Amino acid sequence: MSASEEERRATERKPLRIRATVVLGQTQSFEVRTLDLSVGGMGIVAQANPRPGTHMGIRFMLPLKPGGYVPFEARAKVIHSVYSASEQGFKIGLVFLALNEGAAASLQRFVLP
Repeated sequence: MSASEEERRATERKPLRIRATVVLGQTQSFEVRTLDLSVGGMGIVAQANPRPGTHMGIRFMLPLKPGGYVPFEARAKVIHSVYSASEQGFKIGLVFLALNEGAAASLQRFVLP
């Protein structure tokens, strides 16, 4: 798959504006802002500019109706990263890697009406 094919969104994204934690390696973590979420990936805003292909973990509390919030954790790969003056940080596109059943089910509940 070419980079341009991989960068195209295969699924519709739903807005999600919350705080999340990104984990790089075993010890490095930092806070990011989320932009949107789909069953295949998500958009975030960060102060760091990771290279495309970088693997990371991401975790946050996913709001689900009814029932409040559920913990969400996944491995993801950076597809693109570009500076956005309006967001005051780097807009980063992530694709999820091998979600577990619980995470996949939570995403389905959040994204689908």
